[in-house]
Amino acid sequence: MVEINKETYHYGVTIREYRKACGMTQEELASVWPKSERFGGGEGVNWRYVQDIEHGRKCLENVHTLRKLCDILHIPYWKCGLSNYDPFTHQILPEHGQSLSRETLDVVESLIRQIWHLRGAARLSEADRGIVRLEALFTYFQRELPSPMQREQRFQLLFVQYLRLKAATLLEQKNYQGTMALYQQIFEMVKQANEPEIKALALKGIGKELERKGSKQEAVAYLEEARDTALETSRLLRAFIQSYLIRGYAGNRDALRFERAVTTALTLATSLSGLDEERMDFVYSWSPVSSILAEQSWGYLELGQPEKTLALREELEREIHLGQDMRVLAWIPLDWARAYRMMGEIEQCIEEARVFYQRCMIMGSPHALLQVQHLLDELGKDGYGTIPAVRNLKEEVCLTSIK
Repeated sequence: MVEINKETYHYGVTIREYRKACGMTQEELASVWPKSERFGGGEGVNWRYVQDIEHGRKCLENVHTLRKLCDILHIPYWKCGLSNYDPFTHQILPEHGQSLSRETLDVVESLIRQIWHLRGAARLSEADRGIVRLEALFTYFQRELPSPMQREQRFQLLFVQYLRLKAATLLEQKNYQGTMALYQQIFEMVKQANEPEIKALALKGIGKELERKGSKQEAVAYLEEARDTALETSRLLRAFIQSYLIRGYAGNRDALRFERAVTTALTLATSLSGLDEERMDFVYSWSPVSSILAEQSWGYLELGQPEKTLALREELEREIHLGQDMRVLAWIPLDWARAYRMMGEIEQCIEEARVFYQRCMIMGSPHALLQVQHLLDELGKDGYGTIPAVRNLKEEVCLTSIK
């Protein structure tokens, strides 16, 4: 039985909120209001009675009536202090907490996994549609679930993964400021919590965006903190974080630490073979060896060693094939194009740039397309802008931008 404290709370507040959400007037609700058996049962009361209930001038004490109102207005039972056992029908109704902590959150986690795999397969438009669905789910959860339930560990872990996916989408849309803001939000959410996986991922995200902005030393500091935080986590996640340190050290022109980071990351990655790693770190669809080699390839370019990038090509292509790593397959021609540009081999540069451009179009990534434009700008500054192959590709990219 519901205990009602008339002095501190009345359910009219909730009834009014949900009546308005249903688009009903007080008169309309009054017409379907369930009457107590004490008054003959049935439906229909004076609209002023509804008004008095909503404003707390009268208190609704009949639990049977309250439960029926919840059904009419789609009010979650817990919001009116009701259990999910209906003593009037002797049925156990679907329980919010159990449902959320099991089947519902299982579905949410499955959706998150699928979206990461879509991103790994470079199917970005499909991934974006999934993120819209996730956003709708979490908006509903935050509106309908009590705060204690939202503070449960698994709920928060999944919410953070949704924010990570949203950050990845903003990055593809060239919204770099929004991407950084989301990673900072994640870090603020978890910095006091005992969740090293999420902390490490948040620190990695901030470090990666700082590196993109050109704040090289600050980026390394965040990435090293991410590495240290990840020491308590799985080998898979440690390899993942280490791969971004490769990029950080290369961007900071620290060749010694760059090579050490490559060795550490590859050692961790190759030790994963045959192991059933814990996947609550949410490093989905990440192919360790090919991704690490791709960061090594990029790092050699930052260190001014394009010949080493090209020397990695055969090994990297083999690992891409073994791991079916579509994300690296889509992006790696950009490294080879940059390497050929640095070596003055412009025809080969444009050939690889065209492959990357074609894959950009398939991915539907404005961020990726921007990298083609940057490469063409660099070629123009190098004095190669009048070469027919360069000019032709630039015209194609311009036409795409106009469309």
